[in-house]
Amino acid sequence: AGALASAAACATLALGCGPGAMPASVRHPLVGSSAPEFHAESTAAVTVGVPGTRRTRVTVIDFWASWCASCSRTLPALDALWRDRKADGVAVIGVNVDDSEAAAEAAAYELGATFPIVADLGQRLTGTYGVAQVPLTFVVDGAGTVRWVGRDPAIARRAVEVLLSERPAGARSVFE
Repeated sequence: AGALASAAACATLALGCGPGAMPASVRHPLVGSSAPEFHAESTAAVTVGVPGTRRTRVTVIDFWASWCASCSRTLPALDALWRDRKADGVAVIGVNVDDSEAAAEAAAYELGATFPIVADLGQRLTGTYGVAQVPLTFVVDGAGTVRWVGRDPAIARRAVEVLLSERPAGARSVFE
């Protein structure tokens, strides 16, 4: 019985369910690949994108729409993540897939989202990122690799926490 429990624990860790492991992602061709680069002006006239600034350790990109009921729950949760972790180098970008800039800004404001919002009325970013339905959230590490894709903001937060617990690429231990 002890060997069986040990094997189950090892299998759990191998599948990414253990503490400190990246949570499971939905199947998406960008997971493990470089995030498509983009720079866009947000509704607040701030340039955002991938790659972020040198201080950006994790970028969360959330594709959403004002008519989407699930999005109305996702945006406030991602705003809380952004407020909690922006000092740690976490950037959150909301990409509205089908509203004008003014309508996207108004909808985001109504939902309490204070992070930068990009209006993708022509769906250029939506197509580049392979978004077929919303909400869909991408978590990108500091090296520009898509590490997680999914729909649950609580799991997106866990993915961000895992990335923040990892040493940044190129960082050296004090013992090296």
